Amino acid sequence: MNHEHWDEERIEKLLSKVPKIHDTRSKEEVLERLKKDGVFDEEPPKKSPRINLLPWMIAACAVLFIAILIPSLMKKDSTADEASTANDSSGEDMGILGVPDNLEEQEKFVNVMTVGTDNRTAVYPDQTEGNTLFRIGLASKDADSIPVTIVIPNEKILEDFGKNDPSQVEMYKVYAPRLNEQALGFIDYHPYEGEITEKNGKVIHVLPENHPYDVASAALSTYFATLSDTFSSYSEVEFADQNHQPKILKEVGKEYSLQITKETTQYSYFKYVQEDGSAFLAPNFRETFPNVEKAMEALKVNTNDVYQSVILPNVDYSVSVEKDLVKITFKEPLDLFNYNQVEAMQMIEGMLLTAAGFNKAVQFENIVQSEWEGFDFSKPLPIPVGPNKLPYTVLENE
Repeated sequence: MNHEHWDEERIEKLLSKVPKIHDTRSKEEVLERLKKDGVFDEEPPKKSPRINLLPWMIAACAVLFIAILIPSLMKKDSTADEASTANDSSGEDMGILGVPDNLEEQEKFVNVMTVGTDNRTAVYPDQTEGNTLFRIGLASKDADSIPVTIVIPNEKILEDFGKNDPSQVEMYKVYAPRLNEQALGFIDYHPYEGEITEKNGKVIHVLPENHPYDVASAALSTYFATLSDTFSSYSEVEFADQNHQPKILKEVGKEYSLQITKETTQYSYFKYVQEDGSAFLAPNFRETFPNVEKAMEALKVNTNDVYQSVILPNVDYSVSVEKDLVKITFKEPLDLFNYNQVEAMQMIEGMLLTAAGFNKAVQFENIVQSEWEGFDFSKPLPIPVGPNKLPYTVLENE
């Protein structure tokens, strides 16, 4: 048996990925097994039947599990060598508990075992049934906006508005004050100062005299980006003073309105990582592209230290377009189980969201798996209707 050198970091990394173990045995069965294994040197003192035995039994089980798992990874004595000989003779390369002994195979084993959790973060058409989507751009600490999509059950919409189809402006007025942005790792930015109204498919922001949105170019950039993400279903945002006359923004220097068109929202989606480690998919500082081919190619290149490419290491692909379908063909067979499953999903969804900005679906070719994480790769995947799904419960922080 080949014994890999295991340091603390590698052990912690593997343990963090090991699937949770669910013990269906009763408390009595667990206690009897612990006694049988000699965990207790002497019979435990009698307790009142009202005392809950479950917490210390769970702790004991956890200690036993770790005691079993770590030696299985680090064991280098003659017993392991004998087991290795037996395994070699049988043609198997599996360690105790069914974990492979080879480091590369161990990582692949963990990836396969962790499949089953839904790692998708975007919102898809089938998730809109019975729900209403509230979109909002959250201000990041890097002077940009991260678009999120909050899925709200229709019964809550009816309860909050007395009707089934409120506009995005109406939802913004009700829900923006409820959102605890800091709890999500963002700047406390919403609701906007002043008054938000709508007219003829346009959003009108009536700004107070000393508003903070154009004190510097970075402030204006954040302001425009959050407006674009929050009111993406509108064609334009106009700025007015308290007399409802056009408001001239200092950083712009002239009368101006923010256009929200297809051309201004054709982005490539990259990974944005918060200080707490949470990751979101977002446009790379609002860089736009004239066609989906260029947007897909841009996904491969890191252009700054803020946004990270979602493309997996050593993965390359070609792009072709047929009407409303983007074909992504991987140049080498892509086995998604060879990668961290969260990172693999970020690549797939980054491509889907990029294509969605051009109103196109994606067909993947040369992926080993025919089905994975709820996706059927034998046909075009559904077009996402929003990035970075959040539950309605994030709005319950009034």
